[in-house]
Amino acid sequence: MFLSSFLIYCLLSLFFYSCGSEESNNSTQTDGNKLGDYRLDEYVGSESCAECHAEAHAKWEESHHYHAMELPGPETVRADFNNTEFVNFGVTTKFFMEDEKYMVETNNQDGDMETFEIAYTFGWEPLQQFLVKFPDGRMQVLPTCWDVEKKEWYHLYPDEKIAHDDPLFWTRSMQNWDHMCADCHSTNLRKEFDHAKQTFSTAYSEM
Repeated sequence: MFLSSFLIYCLLSLFFYSCGSEESNNSTQTDGNKLGDYRLDEYVGSESCAECHAEAHAKWEESHHYHAMELPGPETVRADFNNTEFVNFGVTTKFFMEDEKYMVETNNQDGDMETFEIAYTFGWEPLQQFLVKFPDGRMQVLPTCWDVEKKEWYHLYPDEKIAHDDPLFWTRSMQNWDHMCADCHSTNLRKEFDHAKQTFSTAYSEM
């Protein structure tokens, strides 16, 4: 009798342990954007704040901070992309539209002219910069930006010719958004860099 009771106890213990383990394993598998143990889908977001703080949320939407980084469009791009040009140390940078996309033609890190698509606006006032996304996932900040007050293009280093191998050149490390800018211009940030593949996969909940 004692042996039978003991066997039943062992079987029940094993059963509940298995169920608990399975539930625990399933709880870590989600459809959300997950990076390691970092869950981006657990961030409640600014819309949740509006439920209790509607007035403050409305004022925030009118602030410069709200427009710090946005997808390019008629309501977010303040610069002139109507085939405008800006010359700096012999390099003519051209801003134009193509199939409703915001484009820029400028010099790349090899010194050749190349056309890039604008991925994001960066800033609102008194200046607006622009980000370009590269195939390896990184985003770089263009050195030519828009003066909102004067309504004209200008270069961040107007009196200095930046060589293509200089870290300050726009396609290199000191102008890399993921490393230099993302911390202050995005929310719930998670930086990811694959050293083996040399690729970036920075993730965030809101800009």
